Amino acid sequence: MRKLNIFLVAGMMVTFIIHAITASGTLLGSNAVNNKVIARASAGFAAAHMVVGTVLTIRTLKSLKSAARDGRKVSYFKENKLFWTRRISGFAIIIPLVMHLFIFTSPSGNTDAYRLNVFTTGRMISQILLVITLAVHIITNVKPVLITFGIKRLKPYSTDIILVISVLLLIFAVAFLVYYIRWRSF
Repeated sequence: MRKLNIFLVAGMMVTFIIHAITASGTLLGSNAVNNKVIARASAGFAAAHMVVGTVLTIRTLKSLKSAARDGRKVSYFKENKLFWTRRISGFAIIIPLVMHLFIFTSPSGNTDAYRLNVFTTGRMISQILLVITLAVHIITNVKPVLITFGIKRLKPYSTDIILVISVLLLIFAVAFLVYYIRWRSF
């Protein structure tokens, strides 16, 4: 299941970056790329990743419960804070991600043109929360993903990757903010 998850993560990373960059351009008004196929692929990878992550989390909780019944102390929550941050931040993404899908999915299913949707303060806040939860989840998972991809020397890569991810997430947050401001000015 973990091997399947790494393929899902790789696919999700590629499609997410393409989707986010092209969609940010659209929100900023600089391009009108129709990236519905990429967006749907990214959502599909994310949904599958959520299922696998949920199954793995349930297995972990069952193991903890089973060991506790046997009288062994296995929780070690303090020692495993980063592990639980990864899991909890993954689950925290679900609500703003679902809101993102509803906000930016055209109800008519029109594939010919991108239609602006009313972007209220609540919607903008939900999308900033999406960026924040993604930042926490992605940044806390850089090291394990690099290890899984077989990259042995983490130090030279992890800082660069975190910097690039941070810049991209800032661009996405600015795009949501500019989109919101454009709506408020009409």
